[in-house]
Amino acid sequence: MDAITAECVVAEFMRQVPGARDVLDDIRERDPGLGDDWERGNAPDLLEFFLSAFSGPVLLPLLQDESATPDDLEPCFRYLEGLCLNEETYFRSSVEFGILEQFLESREMVLRAYARSLPKTRERVTGMLSQYPDTYAGIRGDLDSVDGV
Repeated sequence: MDAITAECVVAEFMRQVPGARDVLDDIRERDPGLGDDWERGNAPDLLEFFLSAFSGPVLLPLLQDESATPDDLEPCFRYLEGLCLNEETYFRSSVEFGILEQFLESREMVLRAYARSLPKTRERVTGMLSQYPDTYAGIRGDLDSVDGV
C-alpha cells in the first residue's frame, strides 16, 4: 500500500470509501464552493476535509453502529492506512486531529477502531494515545489483547 498524498486525498476518498459521492453531494448542498473545490480535488485544509467528509459522516457512524460488518469498515481503514503512511508533518497532524483523536469519543470506539486498523494506523493510534497518559494506561491492556500480547 502506498501513502496517500495531499493532492490525492479527495480522489482516493472517492475511489476507496463507500458513500463518498453522497457525502460530497451533501456538502455541496450546504456549501457549494467547498463542495465544488473538493470535487475538483482541491482540499487545502486537510483537517476540515477529514472532519467534514470522512470521520464525521462516514467513519465514526460506522464505528458506532453495532451492526456494521468488517466488510463495511474495511474500505475506510484501508483509506486511513494510506493516510497514515504519509509522513509529512502537516498531513500527519491533520490525520491525528481530524480522524484519530475522534476515536477518543469513547473507550469502545478506540478499541473498535484499533481492532480494525492496519499496522501503520495502529502505530499512529498508539502514538496519539500516548499523549493522553491516563487514557492510555487505562486502555493499554485491552489494546495488547487485540494485538495478541
